[in-house]
Amino acid sequence: MPSASLVRNALSRAAIVSLGLHAVLLGTLALLPNIERLQPAPEEGVEVELVTPEQIEPQPQPQAARPAPPAPAIAQPQAAPAQPQPPAQPAPPLPPLVPAAPVMVRARRVLSGNVLANPQSRGAREALNQLDDGERIEQLCNLEAMGQVHAWKAEFLPDRVVAYAMAGTKLSRTAMQADGAVFRSRQNWYRLKFKCELSPDRKTIAGFEFSVGDPVPHSDWRALDLPAVH
Repeated sequence: MPSASLVRNALSRAAIVSLGLHAVLLGTLALLPNIERLQPAPEEGVEVELVTPEQIEPQPQPQAARPAPPAPAIAQPQAAPAQPQPPAQPAPPLPPLVPAAPVMVRARRVLSGNVLANPQSRGAREALNQLDDGERIEQLCNLEAMGQVHAWKAEFLPDRVVAYAMAGTKLSRTAMQADGAVFRSRQNWYRLKFKCELSPDRKTIAGFEFSVGDPVPHSDWRALDLPAVH
């Protein structure tokens, strides 16, 4: 932008030149008397905007806003160093598994009474009557065991029961318990456990429950006096 002094000097020189041009024009008109004087044309108004020196002075440019300085980074707290973990202790050994007790099958009805009532069982009835009380009860319970095992699973065809084969029997006033019994079916021996409940007069069977176990290994038959056949 030009300074104020330069603008004023330019305006002064323009005014001097303008006065000189008007003087030349007046002299020319004075030398031409015979020529009809020209009527000055009406001056047309020209809008002129006055400019003050202050307006010519360069205006200070607004300074661009300076970006705010970045906020100082906040130091993050340092995690405490991990403490060394103590070595894991070995788990204590598990206790040995205790085999679950075999599920006992409860008989819904007694079978030995019908077997002995059959006319073909006359000889069996007479043989039982010749035994002492303990032996008679054992044979009567063995007969009930053979009938109940077959009724439970028809593929078993018991033809003999030894109540004391692997453990002695327990006889009370109301029942006989045989935890080490075995029975023979199709020339194979199987473990058997039963409880034979007696009637008050101990003449008949009042209730029966049992469980069938694994086959007896053939190598044990001789020691247990278990024949394959009669």
